[in-house]
Amino acid sequence: MMKAEKLHILITAPSLNHGKDRCGISSVIQTIIKNNEKYSYYQSFFPSALRKNHIDIVHQNFLFDPKGISREYIINQWCRLFRVPVVLHIHGGIVLMDKTSNNLVKKILKNSKAVIVQSSKEKEFLSRNYQYPDAFILENCVDVPLFAGIKKEKQSPSPVFLFMDRIHESKGLNELLEAFKLLKSDHLDFSFILCGDGPLRKSIVPQFESVLEERFQYLGVVSGRDKLDAIRGADYFLLPSWSEELPLPLLETMAAGLVPIVTNVGSVNFFVKNGENSIFVEQKNPQDLYQKMKALILNPDLYKAFSMNAKNTIAERYDIQDYIFQLNFIYEYLWIKR
Repeated sequence: MMKAEKLHILITAPSLNHGKDRCGISSVIQTIIKNNEKYSYYQSFFPSALRKNHIDIVHQNFLFDPKGISREYIINQWCRLFRVPVVLHIHGGIVLMDKTSNNLVKKILKNSKAVIVQSSKEKEFLSRNYQYPDAFILENCVDVPLFAGIKKEKQSPSPVFLFMDRIHESKGLNELLEAFKLLKSDHLDFSFILCGDGPLRKSIVPQFESVLEERFQYLGVVSGRDKLDAIRGADYFLLPSWSEELPLPLLETMAAGLVPIVTNVGSVNFFVKNGENSIFVEQKNPQDLYQKMKALILNPDLYKAFSMNAKNTIAERYDIQDYIFQLNFIYEYLWIKR
């Protein structure tokens, strides 16, 4: 096997622009590059870069959505033409769990020397729909020291709720709007920060502004210091999704001590425990969401215990060096079988 220090890895993403990174892949990539000193990484993707930088492996990060499939197929084909082995890293996506299969995805999988997924459910999906049973499971990558080091700054004693993900109907934003209407009608003191972008933004943001007025703040897609500042000012992370796998914002905010208010869907319950480090709410049920949020507002002492447990869960389970060790094993496995 070639010595590890000589490997040059081209790592790709749907967007390397943090301002357009709606799915957190850029954050994962930057965390990998920051913590993996064993290999040389390159981020730009042009066909000429494959030879110019003597690329040995392409680490292709793939969001499973319609636009992503077409884009990643083109990148994957360039790698095939240049005979550069590919590690295909799947980061969920809106159509990931569709029961139907896609011919372009079949070709991408066939051309990839190794495939990484985030959970056993995703691995089962690839095996069932694409007859690809050999994917590696590598849970999401979190820069735990960065987020755990956030010093919380409270501007007011009232709780602050944060949503930081794709602004899509499936994330439960309409249910959130209805729950906030009920909380406001009870004259409770709270505020809400919304971060992200997506197809529901143009309709839902004005509705939150109208209902919550000065209690509401929309920050758009946040990254870097702006993301840390948004997390620093919040207490609870909201994600009442209809389906999820292993959302990066959930892990990042828990690492910072935010208490998640989430639906028990997908792989969430692998590390989120209701009544210990989080609060579960019923899927598509704004009344239940309202009741759970109201209870937290009226019982502020609950926050401290949940917050510490959330922080400890991520610190214990998502050590970045363990992640890098597993990732390097996959690189080396691919290099041997190339």
